[in-house]
Amino acid sequence: MIDENARAVVLEDFPLTMTVLVLVFLGLAVITVGIRTMVRVTDDNFGIDDWLIVAGLVVYIADSGLAVHAVKVGIGSKDDHLNTWMQSEAQKFYIIWITVYVVAVALIKTSVCVTLRRIAAKSVPLIQYAIWGLFALTWASFCVTFFGILTFCRPVEGNWNTTLVLEGKANCATTETLIGISHTNTATSIVTDVGCIVLPGILLWKTQMTIRAKLQVLCLLSLASVASIATIARAPFISHYKRPTDNLKYYIGYIVLFSCVEIGIGCIAASLPSLRILYKRVRGQESQGSTGTPNANTLITIGGGKIGDSSSRGPKRVFTNPTDRGITSTHVNRGDNNWERLSDEDSDKGILVNGQSGIRADYTYSVELETYNTGNSRGPPQIASSDR
Repeated sequence: MIDENARAVVLEDFPLTMTVLVLVFLGLAVITVGIRTMVRVTDDNFGIDDWLIVAGLVVYIADSGLAVHAVKVGIGSKDDHLNTWMQSEAQKFYIIWITVYVVAVALIKTSVCVTLRRIAAKSVPLIQYAIWGLFALTWASFCVTFFGILTFCRPVEGNWNTTLVLEGKANCATTETLIGISHTNTATSIVTDVGCIVLPGILLWKTQMTIRAKLQVLCLLSLASVASIATIARAPFISHYKRPTDNLKYYIGYIVLFSCVEIGIGCIAASLPSLRILYKRVRGQESQGSTGTPNANTLITIGGGKIGDSSSRGPKRVFTNPTDRGITSTHVNRGDNNWERLSDEDSDKGILVNGQSGIRADYTYSVELETYNTGNSRGPPQIASSDR
């Protein structure tokens, strides 16, 4: 028999598993978004999409805290482990949790849409319309779920205080309405998750990258598909709303768990490109430390190789974004002596007149990384010259 004065459940079995998994995915999300922020700030390229993902992470932290507390007061536990106070308190924190959850999801997916919009700025109109469609669907789902939950019972306290409903002081919609709201949120989440995987794949496949590089990035993007799996996994538990007296808080625990995992994976997947950039930089520094500092006059090409050095294992400097640009300038000057124009045929053969000196051509190569975000930012150009 449960103690009516108890105010917390014992964390064991499923409640303990829930708590651990929620905190693990939260920790991974904080680490990956932190690395993304560091890379973007270091590159002086912190944009709107980065602000949105950071805001989403902050809300996700609050959401995870609510989830852990909800588990403590009864979410994820069966009815025979809960007293009357726990039943009411668990339902209250579940309602608060779900309203915060939809805010976090909307911010994170909006961040992804802004990133896709920036990358697809010059793509075909169909891709751009699809991105705007994802954006609209994300916020439509937010409005339906957020306001649907808040207005399900009037006043909202009726969601967890059944006494108000029994006394006629609160009015609540039918259970079918709640199930419909939940299924709508699940369906739109799956569609937007799939869209956030397919559209980057289409954009990436059209870029000038090697097949191997494309496959590597696509494998990283495929991690986002796990978020869809988590969303699908929670769908069967929604039907338990029809049986509120049959361990409902226990089955709601699965909805909370899979939803928190979904947000965590979303944060991680959205930060993977920055993790890849950081990994390549660290790997390049290690390679440079083992091979020595390259000559300042050595030209490092777009592909990463160096003129005058046959080794392809040296430090590489490559473009890492489809929007990066390269600029090449050429300056040609004549020598100090008088010179005589040659015919095109003689010029092609390299024949000089009377042994005089020829034309000196200075080639200057300037590579600048440009990013198009909230504004243009350029890193210092890498310049090298070769005379002939």
